[in-house]
Amino acid sequence: MRHAIYILFLIPSSCSVPRQVSWDRVEEGNVRHIGSKSLETKIDNATYNFGLTVFSGAKSKYYCLLISSLWRIDNNNIVLLKIGNGETIKLVSDNINKGQVDWPSYSPIIGGNSNSGVVSTKKTDYYSSIYSLDDDVLRKIEQHGVYKIRIEFANTYKEQIWKNDKLGRYIKNAHEILESQLQKPGSSGKSIEQDF
Repeated sequence: MRHAIYILFLIPSSCSVPRQVSWDRVEEGNVRHIGSKSLETKIDNATYNFGLTVFSGAKSKYYCLLISSLWRIDNNNIVLLKIGNGETIKLVSDNINKGQVDWPSYSPIIGGNSNSGVVSTKKTDYYSSIYSLDDDVLRKIEQHGVYKIRIEFANTYKEQIWKNDKLGRYIKNAHEILESQLQKPGSSGKSIEQDF
């Protein structure tokens, strides 16, 4: 019985823990770029994906928070984080990328005698933004957790309050995973032409 309770306790807490690295590649200037698997969460009526990424070069290493969504994210977007000690952290996006993804679309058949329709896909805008996290900010988030977030959206914002530290725990665990991955040799990335 005690084991069953322990397992049930672990299931919700493990939902926000990144279990793997999403990518590990070497970019221009011999900079290693590693990203964690993302955390999907609802903020107001919008869905956002959060990820942590690290850029590591010969003389520098810096972390960034990635936020992406179908909901519009503009240049110099502001994100406010309220951490457990009551402090507010303000993040401003360094870079915004707008792309398109295939998104499911449902078209009902009018005049039928049942609820039927056609499911297809349509191109939808998808926004990705990046926010620098200096060492001091990353340490504060890991130490105190994140209990409230506000993401700028057009002339207003989306806001979420968490009773438990969902985002802070995610960032802490992603940071540990990325640091561990940095200790491993980077993939050489075999060329398609190599040994052909």
